Amino acid sequence: MKNLLSSRNILAFSMTLAMIFVSAFNAPQALAAGNTFNLEVKHSINGNDLGLPKALPVNVYVNGNLTIENFTFGETVSTSLPAGRYQINVTLLDGTPLPSMDVGPVSIPSGVDVNINARLNYKGTPILQVLASESKPVVKTFKVEVEHDINGYRLGLPEALPVNVYINGALAIPGFEYGDKVSTNLAAGTYTITVKLLDGTPLPSMTVGPVFIESGSDVYIKAKLDFDKTPFLNVRFK
Repeated sequence: MKNLLSSRNILAFSMTLAMIFVSAFNAPQALAAGNTFNLEVKHSINGNDLGLPKALPVNVYVNGNLTIENFTFGETVSTSLPAGRYQINVTLLDGTPLPSMDVGPVSIPSGVDVNINARLNYKGTPILQVLASESKPVVKTFKVEVEHDINGYRLGLPEALPVNVYINGALAIPGFEYGDKVSTNLAAGTYTITVKLLDGTPLPSMTVGPVFIESGSDVYIKAKLDFDKTPFLNVRFK
């Protein structure tokens, strides 16, 4: 144990514990406001490589309170936590303090992804491998499939019956013809679909919306003719 405690690099391992302890804090307001960071921490130091028990267990205290008990080799923690400043102290399971592993106050900002791996470097010294990046926003989407199933001959027009399809006023599918099918994913939200002939003539019977479409939905839209040969958009949700 002496060799482990005398190494200045063990402070790197303490940072692993410093980053995971905050999961014990109850901060609903910060979480609700999105003032958080994403964290994944892995304990990859096999105590046998240091002449110690393989599990290399420790207790982690936050502001004097026991927060993580018996944190051992092989464990991984993944969570979203409130940004903030914290004080951490680490002891052996028998209460022996490890002052070289004291950390704090530590500031962790919001809006980042932090990946931490406690491991040994090529010299066998405990180090902390840290990767941090700006969090990517989670985009909630739905799947939509659009099919053109109107044969223009039934209306005394060219079979292809090409049209332009607009979504929220923007041209989304130009030159959409009989038999064509388009599939894509769109962000959840409110949509209005309108259809025009290629010369700009509107087809009001083929307008859908505004309608809110939730994430995770499967939406099927088919251009068809009703019983009196009026073109319309048949919309199905799954």
